[in-house]
Amino acid sequence: MPSSRPALSARTSRRNRRSNSPDMPAGEAQPGLRALVQKRLLDDVFQKTADQFPGWKILVVDEHSMRVISASIGMYDIMEKKVTLVESLEKKRAPFGDMGVIYLLEPTAQSVSKMMDDFVNGKFLYGDGVFLFFLGRLPDKLLDQIKTCRPLLKRLKTLSEINIDFLAKEERAFNLDMRNSFPSFYLRNSAAPAELSIAEKLVTVCAALNEYPHIRYRQSSGICQSLASIFHLKMDDFVSQNPKWWYHGGPQRQQNGRGERSTLLLLDRADDCLSPLMHDFTYQSMVQDLLPMDGDRITIQSETANDATKTEAKDVLLDERDTLWVELRGMHIAKVIETLSARIREIMNSKSGSALGGKSKGNMSLSQMAIALKALPEYREVMSKLSQHMRISHECMNVFTKQNLLDLSELEQTLATGKDENGRSPKLADMIEQVEDALDKLRNPADRLRLVLITIISQGGLRPKDRRRLMNAGRLSENDMKTVNMLEAMGISVSQQQQQKSRLGKVLGGDRIASGGSADEESEFAASRYIPAFRTILEELANDQLSLETYPSVLPMPDPAPSQSNSRSRMRGSASARSSARSSRRGEGSSARKSAGATSRWSKSSSVKEVNRSTGPTNFVGGRCIVFMVGGMAYSELRVAREVMSKESREIVTGSTVFVNADGFMEDLAHLAQD
Repeated sequence: MPSSRPALSARTSRRNRRSNSPDMPAGEAQPGLRALVQKRLLDDVFQKTADQFPGWKILVVDEHSMRVISASIGMYDIMEKKVTLVESLEKKRAPFGDMGVIYLLEPTAQSVSKMMDDFVNGKFLYGDGVFLFFLGRLPDKLLDQIKTCRPLLKRLKTLSEINIDFLAKEERAFNLDMRNSFPSFYLRNSAAPAELSIAEKLVTVCAALNEYPHIRYRQSSGICQSLASIFHLKMDDFVSQNPKWWYHGGPQRQQNGRGERSTLLLLDRADDCLSPLMHDFTYQSMVQDLLPMDGDRITIQSETANDATKTEAKDVLLDERDTLWVELRGMHIAKVIETLSARIREIMNSKSGSALGGKSKGNMSLSQMAIALKALPEYREVMSKLSQHMRISHECMNVFTKQNLLDLSELEQTLATGKDENGRSPKLADMIEQVEDALDKLRNPADRLRLVLITIISQGGLRPKDRRRLMNAGRLSENDMKTVNMLEAMGISVSQQQQQKSRLGKVLGGDRIASGGSADEESEFAASRYIPAFRTILEELANDQLSLETYPSVLPMPDPAPSQSNSRSRMRGSASARSSARSSRRGEGSSARKSAGATSRWSKSSSVKEVNRSTGPTNFVGGRCIVFMVGGMAYSELRVAREVMSKESREIVTGSTVFVNADGFMEDLAHLAQD
């Protein structure tokens, strides 16, 4: 548990300051990562501080820690723990001499220095109750620096490392908030700073999850090999300094603890640069790709309080606190609109719907929903949430239509999979001509760059002649051409000198699966044929079938226990039965697909197989799989992880340095060129 010692008269024991994971009560289901972070913040930081100092307090945070808090808890949760104000460490602050203060900071020299400035020159901003929390391990040098500040030590009630140096963006998905670190991964003169920072943050993830994982990594990735070694040392150091800390599958048996240790798999964005660029028509991917987002925040036009026929700008958070968002985010956009419309009709067709003079038929317009919102006050909260998501999904469709993404996505799908919607492999020369025509029609330079990148990556490079044709058709700027050339830094060939095959095909760069996909999960829908390679990796990992040659382990992996092997075999048998049913459905739909027009191709996608999206506890088989990707994870890959977790009944916690859409990934490539 975090230390609550009043001062640092001597060197504080790492053991006392870092053993902060409580036992799990009997009878409770395994919580997800985000739930554990919430509990850690509310119980081990704010509640314990309130117990020690009953009066009102100020919370002071730096930029990173503010994002960590905001990802999991709200202001109301904090105020309940006697925190009256949240202030930024970097800004000038007013004094509150009669109040205590909680500092929640990133363990960096900059944050420590700014915090100590509050206790110099005899003018102190806060009262006698000072509580100091760091997100991760505080370096010895910085701890020694704090010990030199006597005014701070006299007021210090607690100094603790809480081990949540990451953003718990979803119940089982996190990122390390390393938005500007991409160049350090792929333009490396040494292996030190980037991997060290990632490793230290990953230790806090494992500490929060009570996991001491087996470590596996992508053999072909230099950064994954280096990170695996550094993380192994850092994790062993953490465990050795915290003998009371327990972990799943460890010798200290805990109530509801799992019998198996987890596995941490380290992956590299360079092994699949295609997935972040592909258009994906599930709800979360479309929102993040097509609409102006500020993190998880989006601004929409919402009905005014006094007049439901008028609208005003309103900020909406799309995160785990919005249960409707959690339910819908993995659905195809057509299914989202269908689901929202059905629920609105259900309300309108209820007895209360008589306020509108009759039952609703068909899809409601946004203006009709505004009237319904005002006329049915007992359903106002539900209708407001449904209306919000209807507006957001319709805005996605507006962009989809305006940019003619159906035809563009069909072109992308053919490039990525090597086959068109009828299952034929077109000639490469014909595809280059189609790409040329599409580039000529695209108005946005970023869209043209995106299509050029998709074409080059999917084919493992192009002949210089074909590449020049696309550069000219795309009217790429000098900076755009530099961005394209930066694919070489990711290990992707931009130019092929030899004559390519006459027909388009999937590109396998060594053991890289550039076009992704899983044989038993291939979509029958024209706009959704491409499947990220991430899915195959997760399925094999969840079933203990991931190649140890391609993904070796730092230490030898243990053999699974017989009972666990039998349980997983049953799961795989069930999965095979589902696969056969899917194959049968694909056969039935193939002839219809050949004659489908644009409209039917789109509408058929709404019947894409749904997965279990329950937000409640799930009975999982075996130890956790923690999968971390250096260089950014695409939103389509987050969706894939949730689908595989549901299908295989194996808990999968996904993480990355940052979550990226197509624009973000292209910006990262551009930063490589600048550096």
